[in-house]
Amino acid sequence: MEQQGEKAPMRDVRQSPKPDFSRLTSREREVLLLLAGGPSNRSLAQHLGVAERTVRAHLTSVTRKLGVRSRLEAALLATTYHDALLPEAAMPEEAMEQAPHS
Repeated sequence: MEQQGEKAPMRDVRQSPKPDFSRLTSREREVLLLLAGGPSNRSLAQHLGVAERTVRAHLTSVTRKLGVRSRLEAALLATTYHDALLPEAAMPEEAMEQAPHS
């Protein structure tokens, strides 16, 4: 049992099933990809052109939707599944087949 003020140990995201990234909005995916680089909320906000409070709201939504306990776990997921988070990966297979190729 956890003592008051003691945090649960971080789980190994590599041992967990692949998260359902389709639940994330494109902005949440963008924030998650940027988070993998380890920037502060302030840096993320400046890069995205939004308020720090907006970044915190995005991170809260991302951690809730992915079922992770911290921004560190979210960043580890972003690193582990980087390619699955890219915009092309978010497109349904049928749309990708119809999209013009460069």
